[in-house]
Amino acid sequence: MASTTQKRLSLGAAVLALCALAPNMALAQTAHSKVVLEETFRTPAPPNEAFPQNADHVFISTTVMFILALIFSVISHVDSRRFNSTVPRAMVLGAAFCVVPEAIDNYLAGCYWSQSHDPNKLLFFLMGREFDYYVAIMWWAFGAILAYLLYAVLLREVKTGTLWICLGLSGVADIIIEEILLGYGGIYTYFGHQPLVLIMRFPWWWLFSNVSSLFLSVSIAYRYREWFNGWKSVFILALMPSCYIGAFTLSAMPTIFVIQGDFSPLVTQLAGILSSVISIIQAGAMMHLILGRDPLAFSEAPQAMKLGNGTLGNGTLGNGKLGNGKLGNGVLHATPAVRKA
Repeated sequence: MASTTQKRLSLGAAVLALCALAPNMALAQTAHSKVVLEETFRTPAPPNEAFPQNADHVFISTTVMFILALIFSVISHVDSRRFNSTVPRAMVLGAAFCVVPEAIDNYLAGCYWSQSHDPNKLLFFLMGREFDYYVAIMWWAFGAILAYLLYAVLLREVKTGTLWICLGLSGVADIIIEEILLGYGGIYTYFGHQPLVLIMRFPWWWLFSNVSSLFLSVSIAYRYREWFNGWKSVFILALMPSCYIGAFTLSAMPTIFVIQGDFSPLVTQLAGILSSVISIIQAGAMMHLILGRDPLAFSEAPQAMKLGNGTLGNGTLGNGKLGNGKLGNGVLHATPAVRKA
């Protein structure tokens, strides 16, 4: 009893200390800053010319992110050779196509990329907003880093607890990258009533939706990696953006309403928390429904049942045949096995 009381007092003291030393982090007060509403539709207006592009910052940051994307391209190439699969390469390439749903998310969830207004740098228009080529490179790097880290650990059949840790680390990587880029300035910014701005400029609900949304395509690509191998890997280029926009819209829906509205700080923060919770539940559902894992069985990991030099886990035995190549109704089904640590 005394131990429980002591723990509660310690937790209360920690919360009070956080509020005193870092009120912005504790209360995310900046999430409900004064926002100018557009006269006709009464929604927060994007900064437009009030947020001018810094060409030097765009060039330097794009170069760094492009190098990171190339590094993950090399890593995926190594894994492609190691696992004799074209899927790892396709995962990294498919991340570049996430710029298409990302442009839509920008409208829904209050993210604005700076514009050069240079026709030679224009990638596409969307609802009157210009998207330069650099946006595609930036999102290629984002998608390659966040998505391929998850695919790589799935290939290595890690425990479910380790997979959750990797999801968390992807979120931490998102925080670090975005706080650096947002602080650098002149590249992109978040506007509207953004909840969960817990450090400086980055709304944390984004990391939950980003990682969870990318995890959907990662899970499907891994679950059906045998089918996607070879020329069918081209379908991953469409799989990644399609999964991203669907999963993002589901998890971000509560937050989209408050960003595009003018609600109280409490409602704004609760919506961000709700989106974060939905993202976590969404990730757990993907583990259960797609990967065949119990999301709460942290010590378990998938394991293919091996026999001789063949594998019974992926539907093959020896040279891929048993007798005349048929068993029962002519198909050797594979059921994912799970082992405990």
